[in-house]
Amino acid sequence: MIEVKLRDPLKKAEFYRKQGYIPGVIYGPEIESQAVIIDKKTFEKNLKQIHQRFIFVLNNKKLMGILQEIQKHPITLEAIHFDIYVPSLLQEITTTIPIIFKGEEVITKEGYILNKSLTELEVEGKITDLPEFIEIDVSNLKPGESIYIKDLKLPESIKILVNPETPIATVILQEESQEETE
Repeated sequence: MIEVKLRDPLKKAEFYRKQGYIPGVIYGPEIESQAVIIDKKTFEKNLKQIHQRFIFVLNNKKLMGILQEIQKHPITLEAIHFDIYVPSLLQEITTTIPIIFKGEEVITKEGYILNKSLTELEVEGKITDLPEFIEIDVSNLKPGESIYIKDLKLPESIKILVNPETPIATVILQEESQEETE
C-alpha cells in the first residue's frame, strides 16, 4: 500500500527532496487540493506511468487515485513532482488505459515486426470498472494481419472513445519497415 503524507506548507519542496521524498499535489471533486509527499523509493517502485490507477492511504483513509503528471528533473530525469487526481467513485471519468502486447517475442522470432499504432486506449467509465491495463495476445498474427479496436472485448460498462476501425497493431515484414524508413 502506498502511503501519502500531508506536506507542511511552510517547508519548501526542496527540503522534502533532500529528506528522500517526492512532493506532489492531490485533488479531485470530493477532496480539497492538498500538498503531499511520497517516499522516493516507494514512488519509483510503484508509480511508473501517467494515467496509472492505484490505491493509496492518506490520513488512515484508503483512496483510489490516478497519476496525472510526473515532472522530471531535466538532466537526471528523476521524478521531482507529481499530481494525483482522486475521482468520485460514482461518476464516470475519461482516461487512458495502457495496452500490453502479449506474444510479441513470437513475432520477432519469426523475423517480423509488430507495428504498434496505439499503446494506450482512451476510455470512459467508473474508475472501479476500469482495468489497470489491456492485454492483447498478438502471437498468432501473421504478416499483414492487424488487431483493431473492434476486436477488443471489454465490459459493457466501459465505453471506448476511439473509432472501432482504428488498428491497434499490425505485423509487417522487416523489408517493409526498412522501405518506410527510407
